[in-house]
Amino acid sequence: MDEQEPHRTETEEDLTRTTERDLPEIAEIAGDERSARVVLAMGCEPGDELAPQLVSTYGAVELVQRIADGSLQHESQRLARWRQDLVSRLDLAEVSRVLLRTEVLGLGTLIPGEPGWPMLAGDPSTHPLVLWTRGDASHLTSSAPRVAVVGARIPTAYGRDVARTLGVDLADRGVTVLGAGWPGIDATVFRGAAVGGGPAIAVLPAGLDRRTYPTGEAALFRSTVSHGGVQVTACPPGRPSSRARAQARNRLVAALADALVVTEAAYRCPAIKVAQHAVRLGILVGAVPGPITSITSTGSNELLHARVARIITHATDAMNLITAPRPATSAAAGRSSGHRLVPPRPGTDGPPLPPPLIPL
Repeated sequence: MDEQEPHRTETEEDLTRTTERDLPEIAEIAGDERSARVVLAMGCEPGDELAPQLVSTYGAVELVQRIADGSLQHESQRLARWRQDLVSRLDLAEVSRVLLRTEVLGLGTLIPGEPGWPMLAGDPSTHPLVLWTRGDASHLTSSAPRVAVVGARIPTAYGRDVARTLGVDLADRGVTVLGAGWPGIDATVFRGAAVGGGPAIAVLPAGLDRRTYPTGEAALFRSTVSHGGVQVTACPPGRPSSRARAQARNRLVAALADALVVTEAAYRCPAIKVAQHAVRLGILVGAVPGPITSITSTGSNELLHARVARIITHATDAMNLITAPRPATSAAAGRSSGHRLVPPRPGTDGPPLPPPLIPL
């Protein structure tokens, strides 16, 4: 063991030196804001809040240059550790591959400050550095309201029927349906939106060249593009899904939505996590009540029981979430505007929800 330790340390040092040698070339590739953000996105872990703060301070191009010349690491121990972690994930060949693959696949890239960048709820320091898109990215900035509909990956027949009906009715009302790209409820809602003649936005947890789900579901999410919708992700091409990337995707779904509906979800279903993010961001949440004997409705029913969510029995209820006033302190306050009003159904136009009673 004692004889192997120096060899392992030497190998790690060699790898570090190789990466450091690549940094000037990587900095040269990152000569514009877009390319620099791509490089940073490749080196950062999902949910890294320091990177957007540094980009806001220096700009992406200068930040990459400071990483390359080593000046950043002298500012503080925290920045030195952050730089070391980021550099360890960068590879010159991989950077070149991602930029080339983005072009070859015809993927769009969106960065903050551009006209095509969507208005996201919440603190900008939590927003992605760059978004990759496939399809009509104008749906991310259009005046049409966006309603996220999420739920169980293995729903009951009841859940599927509700999800499909919501998808059809919302699309028929001019709503852009938004989903987390899960099999089950999300897939069913997208099918309904296609029947209703409306576009869908599929937010995915991996690179857009990755096949995350079984062939049938993967084909469905790809078909969102052929039906006039768009796929979007914060992950570079080639990156697989992971727990951290799935969590980042959940935050992005909530940040993109004008309202969120949970149709059918167990207590620990990932859809409940999306609802929790939405509540934190001030996005109004609705839930479809389910049978009290069904485990797949325990989460959605609990949202209603705790008054975290408003009851959804019809697409009109979901539309009323969009037009309902939000608290003045909401992280999403003032974000949604220009949406056409829908007359509320009797008994559904109530005061804003009280603070959530379940842990968030």
